[in-house]
Amino acid sequence: MRAHLPQAESHGLLLSALAEGRLVGVLSSTPPGAYPLPPASIAVRLRCALGQGLRVAHRWARVYELLREHHPVDRHWYLGTLGVEPALWGRGIGTDLLSAWLRLVDADRMPAYLETDAADNIRFYERAGFGVIEEIRALGVGIWTMRRPSAGGG
Repeated sequence: MRAHLPQAESHGLLLSALAEGRLVGVLSSTPPGAYPLPPASIAVRLRCALGQGLRVAHRWARVYELLREHHPVDRHWYLGTLGVEPALWGRGIGTDLLSAWLRLVDADRMPAYLETDAADNIRFYERAGFGVIEEIRALGVGIWTMRRPSAGGG
């Protein structure tokens, strides 16, 4: 996240949720034609790799490459991350962030795409109009790719 969020902020779209002045949720996305985001600087990537360990960094790189192979090639909005502070789950924060983002996506008349590795999230995204495309496996973990048609039906 330390490498991803600055790139999303400068080349994508970040939405945030605040409660009592503190950050409690974030949505990061990539607009049509901007995926993949440019890599972070060498210094940032090296700091992240050393901080988490080279073995973990290598595993993340393998997962990233696998996801890239399955990423659609047509123009679409990509939901990279939607996270809410766990103590606040179930209070509508994630729904509000997703709804705000989907209003932008619909205004752009583009489809939306995401991946989730949490089976519990599938119903959440289905309620917002996403459908499962496929399940892929990365390092023994199931990852579901999902797509939502554009407001114009594409």
